[in-house]
Amino acid sequence: MLHYAYGAVKKSIEAYVSRQGGYVIEVQLPFPVNSNEQIIIEFRKALERGKENGRKVRLAVIDHITSMPCVIIPVKELVQICREESVDQVFVDAAHAIGCISVDMQEIGADFYTSNLHKWFFCPPSAAFLYCRKTSKFPDLHHPVVSHEYGNGLAIESAWIGTRDYSSQLVVPSVFDFIDRFEGGIEGISKRNHDAVVEMGEMLAKAWRTHLGSPPDMCASMIMVGLPANLEIRAESDALKLRAYLRDKFGTEVPIYFRPPKEGEIDCITGYARISHQVYNTVDDYCKFRDAINQLTRDGFTCALLPN
Repeated sequence: MLHYAYGAVKKSIEAYVSRQGGYVIEVQLPFPVNSNEQIIIEFRKALERGKENGRKVRLAVIDHITSMPCVIIPVKELVQICREESVDQVFVDAAHAIGCISVDMQEIGADFYTSNLHKWFFCPPSAAFLYCRKTSKFPDLHHPVVSHEYGNGLAIESAWIGTRDYSSQLVVPSVFDFIDRFEGGIEGISKRNHDAVVEMGEMLAKAWRTHLGSPPDMCASMIMVGLPANLEIRAESDALKLRAYLRDKFGTEVPIYFRPPKEGEIDCITGYARISHQVYNTVDDYCKFRDAINQLTRDGFTCALLPN
């Protein structure tokens, strides 16, 4: 799995794989990242490590869009590499994908592909879907929660799970009607979101004399923007405290990512903001964030001044 895999996914791997004696390898992805080729090179290295001493790679878990830092991963290419290297199964965690980028699950070719509808597809929590590639290799596939429909196939088993609240799923048809009110439907929405978030990211980077965390074509409706180095974000705890401070003092909510400095780096950018754009955002939202950071730097603020 990727080093930047979502925290809950890592915990699931720990619970169901590591605890059973499975050997887990994390792909160490670079950040900032400049090209898909950088990701592909590190992925191949990790696969080679996985096959050392005669081991077989049973499962590859690949993000379509990483959460933090946010980067579009070349999943089609990585799935193809997995096929060439005889990886048993490929699971794509695409929580942010639907409504954010164009998705063709058959073209991607993974065994499993899952995405949330409550992140970028305007549905309430929690609505999601799971795609399973039709194959005779793994016919005995079941929902992890056993209920009355056990044995009737995964789709039917997933349709009724005890006393779960299904209201979020029932509104999905209405969401399609809502999306169709926008020019170009979901494709038009996602393109406008992408164009806007790149424009706002470049505006912030110019104002702070920093840079983006990836090229525009490697971001969707979210992008990473370097924060001024003189904020002195020196640990994950600083990033969390700064996020809370921006929320409480300036009314600005934005996730902050801590990037540990590499050996030999001095006065480098260690903090990145993940900004997003949705149909309801305006330029004023990003100007408010820009001005808040500018005020902090003018006032000589550093994260060391934040209480523990």
